[in-house]
Amino acid sequence: MTRAVEQLSDATRAWLAAGRHEPVAGYRMFVHERRPAGDQTPPAILLVHGYPTSSYDWRGVVERLSSRYRTIAPDLLGFGLSDKPEAYSYSLFQQADTVVELLGRLGVRAAHVVSHDLGTSVHCELLARAAEGRLAFEVLTSTFLNGSMLQWLAHITPFQEQLASNATLPQAMEFCRTVMTGVYVPALQGLMRRPEAITPEDARVMEDLLRYQDGHLRLAALAGYMRERYLHADRWLGALEAAPMPVQFVWADGDPIAHLEMGRELARRSPKAEYHELSGLGHFFLIEDPAAVAEKIARFVAKR
Repeated sequence: MTRAVEQLSDATRAWLAAGRHEPVAGYRMFVHERRPAGDQTPPAILLVHGYPTSSYDWRGVVERLSSRYRTIAPDLLGFGLSDKPEAYSYSLFQQADTVVELLGRLGVRAAHVVSHDLGTSVHCELLARAAEGRLAFEVLTSTFLNGSMLQWLAHITPFQEQLASNATLPQAMEFCRTVMTGVYVPALQGLMRRPEAITPEDARVMEDLLRYQDGHLRLAALAGYMRERYLHADRWLGALEAAPMPVQFVWADGDPIAHLEMGRELARRSPKAEYHELSGLGHFFLIEDPAAVAEKIARFVAKR
């Protein structure tokens, strides 16, 4: 069953009230934005979430950064509280388009960019456009959290394997339609080392955000990002490896998907980048230990 606004839990309504919708690409894009009180021009940090979640992942990180920085955490189209149109391809190129348009609407001319999971490839597309001289804002620094930019090295889940194969895609779509309730959040917790970091209230919010505007029925379309990572690997990895701004990788050592060797391989490909490993954390370590993630971001940004 779809979730309309009137069906959302009180906690989800509070999250909705803490952000706003902006018109982007003919749709409504939800953005959670915070800035320090009294500071009219704080440095901006753009936070790009992953699949299949939303900007809600960043809530603990934002809490720790927003006293010093303007934090901008959008829900990409198809995710969270943003619109989830049926007739839409959800290409990572389109997602990058909407991020650029959103920052233009917000008057952001320069930003530190932080990304996780799927968001790391949107981030790489922004770097590719910057290298081509056609990005409308300046990327000051780039921080990449666990994300399978090297898709061929990823240890994807059985559900992702179904989504990635044309032969099993119908099964995956039927699963999204009929079975997803009750298994979504436990599946995310199975990728974590500290699953208790998602409280029962958080679980209800995350379920609401998935179901909003039938988002569970968009998961198959959204999963096309895995194939795009193969098709555009040279463009995106090339842009990352040649990035002129400071880059850092912050990698959780207990991620079963974007595993530790993937982080180390990315560091080898980008020898000028800083590389940090956080121990005892899993794929959603921005939820598991937001203080550690925020510290790594703030330290890196402050040095620049």
